[in-house]
Amino acid sequence: MAAIHVLSRHLVNKIAAGEVIERPASVVKELVENALDAGATRIDVTIEDGGKRLIAVSDDGSGMSGEDLALAFTPHATSKLADEDDLFAIATMGFRGEALASVASVSHAHIRTRRREDDGGHEIAASDDHIEPIRPCPSGAGTTVTIRDLFFNTPARRKFMRTANTEIGHISEQLTRLALPHPQVAFTLTHNGRQTQNLPAAASTAQRAADLLGRELAETLLPIRPRGGGTVQVAGLVAPPTAARGSAKWQYFFLNGRYVRDRVLAHALREAYRGLMDPSRYPVAMVFLRVDPGDVDVNVHPTKIEVRFRDSQAVYGELLAALKETLNKANLTPNLELDAREGDRPSDADEQRRASLREAMADFFKSAPPTQPRFNFGEPPGRHADVGDELTAPHATAPPSLAAFRARPTPPHRDEPPAPGGEWASGESVTSCTPASGCGTHESEQAFVPAIPAVQIHNSYIAAACPEGLIIVDQHALHERLIYNDLRRRLADGESTALTSQRLLIPETLTVTAAEAAALEQCAGLLARLGIEVAPFGPATVAVQRFPALLAGRGTAPDEFLRGVLDTLADDETADGERLLEDLLEMMACKAAVKAGDPLTAEEIDSLLARRQQAEKGSSCPHGRPTTLKLTLRDLEKQFKRT
Repeated sequence: MAAIHVLSRHLVNKIAAGEVIERPASVVKELVENALDAGATRIDVTIEDGGKRLIAVSDDGSGMSGEDLALAFTPHATSKLADEDDLFAIATMGFRGEALASVASVSHAHIRTRRREDDGGHEIAASDDHIEPIRPCPSGAGTTVTIRDLFFNTPARRKFMRTANTEIGHISEQLTRLALPHPQVAFTLTHNGRQTQNLPAAASTAQRAADLLGRELAETLLPIRPRGGGTVQVAGLVAPPTAARGSAKWQYFFLNGRYVRDRVLAHALREAYRGLMDPSRYPVAMVFLRVDPGDVDVNVHPTKIEVRFRDSQAVYGELLAALKETLNKANLTPNLELDAREGDRPSDADEQRRASLREAMADFFKSAPPTQPRFNFGEPPGRHADVGDELTAPHATAPPSLAAFRARPTPPHRDEPPAPGGEWASGESVTSCTPASGCGTHESEQAFVPAIPAVQIHNSYIAAACPEGLIIVDQHALHERLIYNDLRRRLADGESTALTSQRLLIPETLTVTAAEAAALEQCAGLLARLGIEVAPFGPATVAVQRFPALLAGRGTAPDEFLRGVLDTLADDETADGERLLEDLLEMMACKAAVKAGDPLTAEEIDSLLARRQQAEKGSSCPHGRPTTLKLTLRDLEKQFKRT
């Protein structure tokens, strides 16, 4: 007897079921996808006992003829592919024709369906390896698929199913993944006779997101800014960094309407938020990509949740650019959260009084006498201030690292309104830095100065008035962001080194392992761009020959900083040059920035606030901590019981 034999059709279906049907949520996914492919505008999902006892999906889609229904439970019978060329341009949710056959092999399945143009409907049943003949039946337009006793003939799989609450949680998540990209379709989910989800047809994805995720989160979402036409189209909604969560559960990626998991997309999202939030947190995002079906392979995984892009770099670059542009254009300054109680909603009289307060504050800002400019705009047009030179100069009353920013503030453009609480002061032509292009010459601009002086609190925070209330700035976090942006700009402008460095009279030595010495040698060119020169100095020893004046001026020991570099290299040995550069710039900016407890002069305070207005990603430091909090008038009135 031959050892090799052909498996029975029933066994093949059960094997396929093991790949496609992991749990009740997998059945819901397959059936709802079929309903969407049928053009349904309403889909109702009914569950009993977490899907163990019953799964029923009803839709108002196109329905099936009796002839088509007879093939519904036949393996690899589908209306969505005609030949092998169609496999490389898939535009439907399903296409393999194996889901219904797989489900029927491990359950008691039943389908009732009717096309709109037909007078009557048809039904068919299947269970295990038996398929009954079709028969006519009364039916509304559309299709209802009923699955009972899932895994009744595979006890091992049924044994490992979780509690009903756990399974219904997975089903609800699957429905969320299917409902988000199809806001025009109404969905309901009923479990054990109780409706747990009711999603009416929505006019937009934002409205559907509010119905699914809650109004509080939805109101914070930022629409991804559209970009020019190309092979990759990006749309969607992202939340500000303050709404980040402790897991990636709130990240949804959709490709041509299909939910997918992809490391390329996830990395682009995380990179866009780099420096805007705590690295241990995860941004909330709903990203919708459109690419030509011929440029992506969805036939990679049985569940169709993984895909393979023909040009993953193009997809990565377009998504990253769209996300960065969206976040850079948004006001990400978080409001200071105060305790709130029910019943705090103000009356109409309170709202009217609050409006009067705002008007009075605005009038005060307009009438406040201008203060004299405190900035030194002595930098010649078209020349970058040499940060390294400035930072090595002695400074009697404050850390010298702020001297560069006092010498090179960034006022708003002439066609922009003055920032809250300020006004335009006449002055000569100045040179300023813009977030997009770095430094450039702007003729006939005027310096912006605060009308009301800001104050330093505990030598750590800066408080300043604004029309909405009050802003509080973390001086270290903001200065760290400004230094980082300046260093990043210098590298982007192609300057040979980002910083002026100085040769040490006595080189600082450091004992290293062979692996650490090799790592330093490999990134020697990158360190040189940052003004750091490291050379071998005997067995198991290296010496720092040159070191940035920026760091030396702040008292950072070269050997201590180099040890930090080695720790960074050890944390991620696979990091590419760009990622390593980002890490080193963050480290340098943190060490060079003013610290909590450092006193600042009035000029330095004004300079920090002025540059904050135009700083890219100015709402957070490079490590993701907020630089600024806003306390609104409404919050103040609540605390003082004036509402």
